[in-house]
Amino acid sequence: MILYNLLRILLYFIISILAIFNKKLLIFFKSRLFQKMGNDSFLNSNKETILIHFSSVGEFNLTQELIEKILKDKKQKLILSVMTDTGFSAVNKKYYENKNIKIFYFALDDFFAIRKIYKKYKIKKTIVIETEIWPNLYYFASKNGELFIINGRLTEKKLKSYLKFKWIIKKVINYAKKIMVQSFPDKERYEKLGIDKNKIKVYKNLKYSIKYNKITEEQIKKYHETVIDKNKKVIVCGSTRPNEEKIWLEVFKQININNEYQLVLVPRHLERTSEIENIILENFSKDDYLLITQIEKDKSNYKIQNYKKIIIVDKMGVLTDFYQMADFVFVGGTLTDIGGHSILEPLYYGKKPIIGKYFQNIEEIVKYAKELGFIEIVENENEIIEYLKKSENIDTKTFFEKNNEIDKILKEIFG
Repeated sequence: MILYNLLRILLYFIISILAIFNKKLLIFFKSRLFQKMGNDSFLNSNKETILIHFSSVGEFNLTQELIEKILKDKKQKLILSVMTDTGFSAVNKKYYENKNIKIFYFALDDFFAIRKIYKKYKIKKTIVIETEIWPNLYYFASKNGELFIINGRLTEKKLKSYLKFKWIIKKVINYAKKIMVQSFPDKERYEKLGIDKNKIKVYKNLKYSIKYNKITEEQIKKYHETVIDKNKKVIVCGSTRPNEEKIWLEVFKQININNEYQLVLVPRHLERTSEIENIILENFSKDDYLLITQIEKDKSNYKIQNYKKIIIVDKMGVLTDFYQMADFVFVGGTLTDIGGHSILEPLYYGKKPIIGKYFQNIEEIVKYAKELGFIEIVENENEIIEYLKKSENIDTKTFFEKNNEIDKILKEIFG
C-alpha cells in the first residue's frame, strides 16, 4: 500500500504538468479530487451509510433494482460513487432529489479523499459492482466496516495480467468479506489468484434484474410512419462491430429477393457511420438506405411511401426500441472475436437472439439460454439465411423471474 501511494504521488506530479496544457484533463481530476462535502441533510440523521461504487451508465442500469430495494426494504442511506461523466449524469437525473442518496464522482482512489469520505459519512458497508480493483477504496472499506464485491467477473485475459502482480492483487481482493461472481468459471479464476474460496459465491448476473423500458403504442405508430415497414420482416442488428455489417448486408442481399425484409443496423460505435455507408454502397444504391437522424430532421418527407431497405441508427439510446419492433435480432460482437454484448435486452422483449460463435464475454447466459432453446448460434451466412426463413416466438417471463437473485444477494450483505 505504501509503494502504491508513493507511485500515485509521482503520477500526480506528471498529471499536474500535463493538465497545464490540457483543460479537459484538469477538469476531470479537479471534479474528482476536490469535491465539496458540506454539512447537509444527508448527515443530520447520524445514520450509518452504505457506499455503492460503479463505473459507468451500464453498471448503474444493472444496479438500479439493488439500489431501490436497499432504499425501500432496508431503509438505508446510500452514497453512489461513479467514475464516468455519463454515469454521473445518469445517476443525477434519477436520484438528484432523493434526500437519502448522496452522489459523488469516484475520488480516483486517492488515499486522503477516500479516508475523508469514510470518516465523514460513517460508511459501514461498501458494495463494489463488478471487479474494479482500487487498493485504497478496498482498504478503507474493510477497515471501517465490510466490503462486498457484487456481479464479479474475471476473464482469462484479466487473470493473466493480474497473476503478474498476484501478491498485491490477492491482498487487496481479500479485503472483501464476500465476493459474489457471475459464474463458476469466474469463481475458479478468483481462486487461482489466491482468494479465499470461502468468500466466493456464485449468483446470477445482475442484468436479470433490470426492468427494460417498453415503448408506447404512440411511439410504435411514429416509427411505423417514418422508419419501420410493418409489412416486412424486420431484422435488427444491434451493437455491431467491424466486418459484421458486411456479413449481414451480404445475407440481406441474398434473402431479400422478393423485397420481404428490412434491415436495421445499429453500430456499437456511432463514429463508424460513414464506414458503414461506404460498405452499403458497395452493393446497394444511395436510395436504398438512410440514417435515422436524417429521417428525424425532415419527417414530412419520409412518410409511409419512402420506407428504406436499410436503416442506419446513428443515434444513442434507441436500440431497445428497435429490438421491440424486430422480427429477428442479431447481437453484435459475436461474428468477430470481440466476445459478445448482452443478449438479455432482446430476450426481455421475447425475441430470440441470433449470435455468432464468439460469445466468451456472455458465456454463462448463452449456455443457459441455449438449454432453453432461447438462442440461435450461427457460424456462417448460409446458417443465418436458413434461420431467417423461420418464424419463432418465445416466452421469457419465467426466465427472468427465475434468474433474478437480488434477494439472495441482499441476504448475503445484510444477513
